[in-house]
Amino acid sequence: MRIVTGLEFRTVQVFMFINIWISGIRLYRNPIKAFKASKQMIQKFMDHAEGQNLHRGFYLKGKYTWDMFNPHWPSKAFNRFYTTQLREHGLLNQDQTNIRRLLIAITKKCPLQCEHCSEWDTLNEKDQFTLDDFFKKIDGFVDDGVSQLVFSGGEPLIRFNDLVEMIQRYRNKCNQWVYTSGYQLTPEKAERLAAAGLNGVAISLDHHIEEFHNLFRGNQKSFQWVKDAVKNCKDAGLMVTINSCLTKTYLNDNNTDHLINLVKEWNVPILNILEPRAVGHYANKDVELSIREQQMIESKVRQYNNKKHLEYPLISYPAMFRKNLPCGGGRSYLFLDYDGTLSPCPFCKTPIKNHLELTNKCEIEAVLN
Repeated sequence: MRIVTGLEFRTVQVFMFINIWISGIRLYRNPIKAFKASKQMIQKFMDHAEGQNLHRGFYLKGKYTWDMFNPHWPSKAFNRFYTTQLREHGLLNQDQTNIRRLLIAITKKCPLQCEHCSEWDTLNEKDQFTLDDFFKKIDGFVDDGVSQLVFSGGEPLIRFNDLVEMIQRYRNKCNQWVYTSGYQLTPEKAERLAAAGLNGVAISLDHHIEEFHNLFRGNQKSFQWVKDAVKNCKDAGLMVTINSCLTKTYLNDNNTDHLINLVKEWNVPILNILEPRAVGHYANKDVELSIREQQMIESKVRQYNNKKHLEYPLISYPAMFRKNLPCGGGRSYLFLDYDGTLSPCPFCKTPIKNHLELTNKCEIEAVLN
């Protein structure tokens, strides 16, 4: 992997836009309408970014990317992803889902006891869906246009062989990521995941000090798992991101710079910052970040995501860029649980029976509001 900046990055962005415009022509059957829709969509993204321009991307295995939420370019997944975006933008084909990302908990088994676990109430429950059961569910979404699959748990590597088969099945249609603690992610397993067609691995790290990360995760081996997994995935040619859930205590102790510097030391290109939610093990607890604490994270995003800090990891903070948007749960992504239950997201577990009706209603309301 190498960092892409300057003229090369701007040139790639131009070609990406042309690619999106061509997808729009196929969708709208009108090049002028497609150009306007593509331009408006990109402008909308920029408006929500509040002036934060991208100054770098990443080149890996013949493809470019800049985060973990958009498929690598060029790829079929990129084309499918932005066709769905444009369909959503224009409120077209309301008999077809506008879901573009599916999060899948393939197991609730896990060797950890994490402080912030959102799956606490069902943790280590017996697996209920077979591989074929998952295929039947996921196939329908992929046929409808879903272009990004995110495999989680529990700890998804516990069902490693099934995970590899899932990735192989959708490799030519979808951008695919695994969210993991790094549990038993050996060099051999990293190579198998890469060979199967996996695009990236997001590895959880919640403290820059080994002792405190292990305490947070409830396992004295957890920090070493993370460190080993980062190396093994990079060696296998996988895109690597660090997922970090920053608590009130961590932020107010001014630890964020220490975490960023550790991610830089490990040469990981992206740090994705998550917020704690009062669900699962955190239910009924005062854990959700205040506006002041959110602003502390936003200041780090602005500090490090500029031309002066290109040697640092790109800081991703989804809550910052989506705070002016309707919630994406049930609108642009869904959560498929280990027993086949569909819900808007891993934090909102209200079951969905007819996702098409829900997503279309959400799309219409989003535009009208």
